[in-house]
Amino acid sequence: MAFVDSGGRAIWAERHGAGPAVLFLHGAGSNAATWWQQLPAFAARHTCVTMDLRCFGRSAAPMDEFRHAHFVQDVLAVLDHFGLPRVAVLGQSLGGMVGLRLALQHADRVRAFVSCDSPLGVNHPGILDALERRARTATALTLEQRALGAWFLQRAPERAALYAQINAFNPGTHSVPPAQWRAAMDRLIAPGELLPMDALRDLRMPVLWLVGRQDPLVPVASMQDCAALAAHSELAVVDDCGHSTYFEKPEAFNHLVLDFLARHGDADT
Repeated sequence: MAFVDSGGRAIWAERHGAGPAVLFLHGAGSNAATWWQQLPAFAARHTCVTMDLRCFGRSAAPMDEFRHAHFVQDVLAVLDHFGLPRVAVLGQSLGGMVGLRLALQHADRVRAFVSCDSPLGVNHPGILDALERRARTATALTLEQRALGAWFLQRAPERAALYAQINAFNPGTHSVPPAQWRAAMDRLIAPGELLPMDALRDLRMPVLWLVGRQDPLVPVASMQDCAALAAHSELAVVDDCGHSTYFEKPEAFNHLVLDFLARHGDADT
């Protein structure tokens, strides 16, 4: 466990296990603590690195630094700190946006990429429509209702409550005004920040596009389009899941990702 210097900011990161390295990048409703259902399964055969992205959890920073370039910079600083030249990157939602940019801009550092329920920050009409619809209704919903599927909310209320408690460690819940947090999130998907879909053709590493069938932000059809563009792609759709497959169906999620890594990501290809 360590605070890693990244351009003068202290970024929290942790390392667990041993073996081929996997970097876990959380979404905007989470932080490094959210991977508690993954670490025991992955650390048995992998070096696992988790981190609080800038402006989340223990990685304090002003909200004007809530930008893709800073997130990528922080990831590189963490990888260098732990002496990891290449990793498999597993990114959920916002973490998938960061992971995609890392995979495109620093392909030599990414052995494999797993996109988990991520809108990716790409210019896809279906994703942008879903994000706009959710923005209109988000204020009437709790965090759990925005991120978790109805099936999970009904059957696992205690874990849904834990999901909300993990998010409560983030400054956006207690010290950043909601309008400022929303503006920072909106900046990430402003027209000038979106990647063209054709950029996915430049992905040269194996990619797994994983999505919950009931994800309100990431339509399954959009992930099918992504898989059609990236050369070394696989698509996995998990039933009875909303926007947080890793949290809602951890056993299925872990099996799918570990199998993918065993076949594609545990050695250079």
